[in-house]
Amino acid sequence: MRHRLLSVLLLAAALAAPLRAGDLLLPLAGGSAPDGTTYVTRVWITNTGASARRLTSSFIAPGADGTRAAAGGSIAVPAGATVLATGLAPAGQSGMLLVSGAPQLLLSTRLEAVGRDGALRAAAAGPVVGGHQLAAGRATLHLHGLSQKQAGLTTDLHLINASRQPTQCALDAFRFDGSRIAPTVSLTLLPLSLRVFEKALATLGAADIDEARFTVSCDQAFYAYARVYKPGGGELNLMTPMPALGHGVTAAAARP
Repeated sequence: MRHRLLSVLLLAAALAAPLRAGDLLLPLAGGSAPDGTTYVTRVWITNTGASARRLTSSFIAPGADGTRAAAGGSIAVPAGATVLATGLAPAGQSGMLLVSGAPQLLLSTRLEAVGRDGALRAAAAGPVVGGHQLAAGRATLHLHGLSQKQAGLTTDLHLINASRQPTQCALDAFRFDGSRIAPTVSLTLLPLSLRVFEKALATLGAADIDEARFTVSCDQAFYAYARVYKPGGGELNLMTPMPALGHGVTAAAARP
């Protein structure tokens, strides 16, 4: 009986663990604008080791259960080399990659807006999520500098459940003066999943606003960021969680 109980507890701990050692989540923001501008997230992999290393990945579509994602391909990276990864996700789609590899592999991502003629119109460094970037369950993340303007800037919210079990989340939105935009929104996310809220502020009833703020809290490990951009224009920013004073680069602040 003790062995069975221990096995159950170990399994529960494994399921609650946000990510396995060597795993990272790479959010991918894609799509297109009416003028033909397309958005794509590029991924670079650098091998700092003295021998070739291999990165494996699985693509998780928005709203899908990531624990059921099919195994993807793998990329071999020669010693000391940097490669631009291709074919990791369906072209033009948002989602995220669950990637795994040796600690000698370093990753960086960049969201690019590319015009119909192939010219780069805007770019912004993208998040690589794992370890200290994750907020612990019942912590709160704050995203600031959000806008929604008629024929101007818009805000898409990306919310990630980094746990291998479902999570309950609460989303709040505020104006710059601290007043609420809408009542708290309750959300349920599947395991290892991504939820994308396009035009999030407009959906909550704020069609003309600057310097808005989101707060997000979940009961499992999670992450959130916002894409603030002008569709088809040269303005593009990825707003990542705000650090608290005294907490260094960690973005999670304990709930009061």
